[in-house]
Formats: sequence, structure tokens, C-alpha cells
Amino acid sequence: MGAVTRGSTRGGLCVAIAVALVVGVASARVEAQTGEMQHPETTPGTGPEVVAHAFGSVEFLASHPVETPSSFALGQFSLFITSALNEHFSVLAELVLEASAGDTRVTTDLERLMLTYRMNDHLGISAGRYHTGIGYYNAAFHHGSYFETPIGRPRIFRFEDEGGVLPIHEVGLSARGIVPKTGSLLHYVAEVGNGRRWVDVDAGEGLDQNQAKSTNVGLSLRPERWRGLEIGGSFYRDDIPTAPDHAVAHRIGAAYGVYRTPSTEVMAEWLQLSYRQENGVRSESRGGYFQASHAIGKLRPYYRYDRLDIPPDTPFIGTFGSSEFHILGLRFDPADWVGVKTQYERNHENGARFNVAHVQLVFVF
Repeated sequence: MGAVTRGSTRGGLCVAIAVALVVGVASARVEAQTGEMQHPETTPGTGPEVVAHAFGSVEFLASHPVETPSSFALGQFSLFITSALNEHFSVLAELVLEASAGDTRVTTDLERLMLTYRMNDHLGISAGRYHTGIGYYNAAFHHGSYFETPIGRPRIFRFEDEGGVLPIHEVGLSARGIVPKTGSLLHYVAEVGNGRRWVDVDAGEGLDQNQAKSTNVGLSLRPERWRGLEIGGSFYRDDIPTAPDHAVAHRIGAAYGVYRTPSTEVMAEWLQLSYRQENGVRSESRGGYFQASHAIGKLRPYYRYDRLDIPPDTPFIGTFGSSEFHILGLRFDPADWVGVKTQYERNHENGARFNVAHVQLVFVF
């Protein structure tokens, strides 16, 4: 998540109350997964309809060998707001409140804020702060942990302030749609933004630090006869400044294959991160995951293999360390919009091996 908007407990509560006063809708379908919006007809002279939903979680975590005491914790509280201004324009906002484990002090992050113009199925353009279309996971899953099967994101897709190595969020322009004359087979994404800020070379917080803009392009195949199957890839590039007249060329290639239906989920992604310094020295890091689950009634057993390889001499992320996780879990949904996830983790991180028991209660309202 990046430090975009921070506030105190009072600030976070004021924002939440202000939003609640604006929202005049009792119920609507949850749109947080895709950001897609319905465009209902509006009565002349009335304002646009605003729809809001909230996502929350409560967790318990214990590890062995014991490095920290077992603890209960609050997860992210995500407030997801959408509004269809007319048949072409819509707005999406996602506000996340987090309580620190120590004193439950609340911090507030504006994770997404986008104005979208949707011309047709072939072209939709969003301006604002969005999740980059690097690979599959980052654009498919946002801050509502209810929609994720395991507890937590794959290591390669962790948020920036949780030790993430990718530019998870961007401020700029994002275009998506179906490639013309391909039916619904071929989808594209094209993005241009400021890029991730790694080194403070000036005082312009939130602004780009050089003339080079980050770009990301991706293509995916979604065969009509195999609903739920998606195969694709993306390529991201940026020049990251380390000083006013120095930069590191950064490239990210991603490939993935996904099959997701209401009952079955099989997902695999692999990413390669390249850093080239001005003296010609080049560093490569790699990471990815494999994940599978299958629903049996209200139960969904799942497994994830998660790996990240980072050489110590890699610019910006060399101190983050490499990791390898095996996660085995069971999800139980006792009611609509309520889920309980219980998982065992066998972790190998920064040369240390440890076991983790993790339980998470997720809900939507």
C-alpha cells in the first residue's frame, strides 16, 4: 500500500462517518473483485447513486519456534465505494483503515481512486490510482481479503508497505478491453504511470522524480469454450532514479495460467525482475506461486507453493531476502459473506525455518 494518506484515529473515523452520510444505498451486488460497475438509469435532476460495501477480518497467528507471542489482530478494514455517473463514466474508490497491533491506532490509506470512461467492450480508460496489471493476481484481488482463498497474498504480490517488491499501485492512466475482431478471446491492458518511488531524491512526495514514465502492457487469452481459463503475460518497464542524474533501468516480465470456476481453482504465475545500473551491472530476481483449491459443499481445502529468489546485491530489494513457503489450509463459509480460513505454513525465509498456524475470519457488509 504506500503512504498516500495517513491519519489518526479521529481522522479515520471522520472519513468513515462522512462517507456513511453520503451513501444512500442499502444493498447492491459486490463489485470489488473487478471494479466493473453497473450503469442504472438516473432520474433527471437527481445526483448519481452511490454504492458502498465494507470488508473486514480478524486473525490469530502463532509460530514455532516462537519468535513473537501468539496474537489476535485486526486485518484491514476496506471501504469500497462505486458510483455510475452515467452510461459511460463511473467512479471507484477504495479506502483502507488499519489498526496497529500495539495500540490500535488507526492509519488511513487511499488505495484506489479512479474515474473510468467506458466507451464499449473494446476500450475503457481509468485515470487515478489503481492496481497495476502486472501478471494476474494484482488486478484480480485487491484489499478485500474475503475474495482470496488462502490467508495473505503470494510473497511476490505483497503490498509495498509489507515488504513488497513490485509496484503494486500506480498513479496514472490504465486502459483495458477486448482486442477488436477476436470475439471475447483476446484481452489487453496498457498503462502509463509515475512508477514506484524507491529513493527520495526530491521533496515532491507522490510525484514522479524523473521524466521517464512507467509503462505496462499485457495480453491474455480467455477461450469461450473453456470458461474460467485464462493464459497471459505482461511486461513492465521504468527507470528508477537513485540521484537527480542517475537511474536504474527496471523491467518486469510476468507469465501466468489460471483456471477458476465456482468449485475449482488452479493458479500459477512466474515473474522475473531485472535491474540494470548505469555501469552495466545487471541483477535478476525471480518469484512466483502455484495455488490450487476445490470446493466440497461449504468447505474448500487449498494448497499454495510460494517462492521468491532475491540475490543480496539486487538494487532496492537486496536486503528483503529470499523465501519459500508451503501453505496447506481449509476454508469454511458458514453463511453468505462470512468465511473462516485455517492454514498451516511451513516457511523458509532468510535462512530460518519455522512453522506457522494462522486463522482468519473474513466478512463483508
